[in-house]
Amino acid sequence: MVEFHFKLFACLCVAFCCNLGVRARVYVCKENNIHGDCMLYENCPTLQDTPFTDDMINRKDCRNSGLSGRVVCCPRRNLRRPNRGKTSTTTTTTTTEKIALKRRWPERNEFNRKTNIEDLQNFNSVGLALLNKHNCGSIMDFRLANGINAIQGEFPWMAMLLNARKKPFCGGSVITERFVLTAAHCITDDLRMVRFGEHRISTKMDCTLTVCQTYVDFGIDPYQKPLIHPDYRSLNYHKDIALIKLNRDIDFKLYDHIAPICLPTKPSDYNIRPKDNLILAGWGLQKYDLYADVLQKGELKIKPLHLCKNLYPRMRIDNSKLCIQAGSNGTVSCHGDSGSPLFWKTDYKIGWFTKQHYTQIGLVSLGYGKECGDFTSDPFMYENVSDSMIWITHALYKAYFNY
Repeated sequence: MVEFHFKLFACLCVAFCCNLGVRARVYVCKENNIHGDCMLYENCPTLQDTPFTDDMINRKDCRNSGLSGRVVCCPRRNLRRPNRGKTSTTTTTTTTEKIALKRRWPERNEFNRKTNIEDLQNFNSVGLALLNKHNCGSIMDFRLANGINAIQGEFPWMAMLLNARKKPFCGGSVITERFVLTAAHCITDDLRMVRFGEHRISTKMDCTLTVCQTYVDFGIDPYQKPLIHPDYRSLNYHKDIALIKLNRDIDFKLYDHIAPICLPTKPSDYNIRPKDNLILAGWGLQKYDLYADVLQKGELKIKPLHLCKNLYPRMRIDNSKLCIQAGSNGTVSCHGDSGSPLFWKTDYKIGWFTKQHYTQIGLVSLGYGKECGDFTSDPFMYENVSDSMIWITHALYKAYFNY
């Protein structure tokens, strides 16, 4: 009898160990160098304080887990990050972020001088919540070249400002379901509507091998005039930034080819280095003063502000401007690109994981000062969106609730 119980116990142990082996082989996952276990989001204890988004679904390591639904890579509680160096840890976010800023940009370019952590405390919380209401800045991983056609749907936040004849004259970007960001000098009496979901101007329906999309036109809110920055000066384009309130909300589920871009709302969104690629997109004039039929994209680089000050001594250049240089193929903005966004890839956190999305840090204001289509290495000025974030969050709050 004792021998029978012993054999039964041995069999149970073997079965238990086998189950553990199968579970470990099937359910163990890794994402962004963080180990975890594949499980449903609602069963993951370490992500319960993190709102669920589609980006959290693990489609790589957990595809053979046998689970169905919102399957995520659930980080383990006993995770410990290595402590490199002798830097002491602290629970004060401000101190930690300041250290990160200094390490990433040791020269402290003028771009970061005013857009510091203390400014974030002056953001309007409601306006900030409106910006963070939807997933923004989605990235399609296509290889980027300079001055080439964008992929259909690559930049779903692109907006086109139309006049009374439904002709485009400026660009812009979707930042919430109700607001568009553009240049202040684009706000004219001839502004009638804003077009979204456009790709090729000459066709009403744009199609790839698998997807077709059509543009959608929205009117301007009749009870809310476009908001121009109070410090805007038309003579020198100082603070050349504005917000347009639409006459109705954009239904991002109905129009799934339209989506907002992120705006800089945390210190890491500002830490651009000279080697980082900035992306400009728009339909502006090309060589020989011809409008681009297809949405164009190109790479640019940030330069220290004093370079532009030396090149253009008669212009008023301060922290409200960015000094931007053309990419390797000489991509520059032209007439018609005004208001179009300048953006780059930034990191954001989902629970324990780090992902990337596009964040707009500038827009076309003065544009390139020479003939369109010229190849040039001279930098030029763009509007610094981050320098106006305090105004943007407060203006969104007031305009959204009609204060």
